Amino acid sequence: MDVDLWRGLHGGYNPLPQRAASLLLARLGDPAAHVLLADKMAAAARLTAAGAVFPATPVVLSQGQSVDPDRLVPVAAAGAGLFVKPRHGHGGAGAFGLRHDGGGWQIDAQPVDATALAARLNRLLGADDLLVQEHLAPCTALADLATADRAPVLRLATARRPDEAPFLQSALLTVPVPDRHPRDFLHGGIQVPVDPASGRLAAGILLGAPRRPIPRLPWNNARLAGRTLPGFEDAVAMALGAMTALPGLALVHWDLIPSTCGMVMLEGNTGGNWILATLPGVFGLETASLPPLLRAWLPA
Repeated sequence: MDVDLWRGLHGGYNPLPQRAASLLLARLGDPAAHVLLADKMAAAARLTAAGAVFPATPVVLSQGQSVDPDRLVPVAAAGAGLFVKPRHGHGGAGAFGLRHDGGGWQIDAQPVDATALAARLNRLLGADDLLVQEHLAPCTALADLATADRAPVLRLATARRPDEAPFLQSALLTVPVPDRHPRDFLHGGIQVPVDPASGRLAAGILLGAPRRPIPRLPWNNARLAGRTLPGFEDAVAMALGAMTALPGLALVHWDLIPSTCGMVMLEGNTGGNWILATLPGVFGLETASLPPLLRAWLPA
């Protein structure tokens, strides 16, 4: 898939396939900072002090414990729903939206009985702690880009050259596709490059059909191209503040949600997807090319 997708976007040979990219990106710079970002709870504690805003986490379920979903009913009833994710997860693996409407549970807007929910929670707890966070609703200005319980996610790439200040390298908005799983890389999200200078959206693309620009969403005609992303400057300031607090890293991709509470940071990743990392550059919407920047971090 990597080879065909790269050829469809860039043409020619992919100089850094995904597995090689993940291994390289996760090893550039300070190892302790990579470890910190891999721990979502520790990273949130550290970066909150740097001005970042994270979702409230009313419950942390410890690895190895057995959980009765009834324990979560009061927490779910207190807000607009919950989002559950592994403490050390990446790429959305094991994460899901969770609601209780009084009549029963829903996972990602689909009904589920308590027995199946308990089995899912306890299976995940066999491998990691689980963070039970507040559900984030999209800001009103982007409500037409949300699908069911899924808000659009803004991905900001911040980078730095060795011993220099960080800068915004690129930005990408992922708009969820109805009736598709969020981990469906080719069809689960429309990828919308964002002008890093203005916060203005370009036409999006579906990675399963990368040569077909999408200026408007096909299911509700919501505009993409030319639209300005609300809160973009706040998001950039938050990401750069977080990057400044981690001076030993070359490149971090920050996921944020433009929510009803303002911009909220979900996490930062140093081993992000190389296809997505280079996608804004295909449209001329990056402030620096990644390959020479990363080469500057390699040992002499």
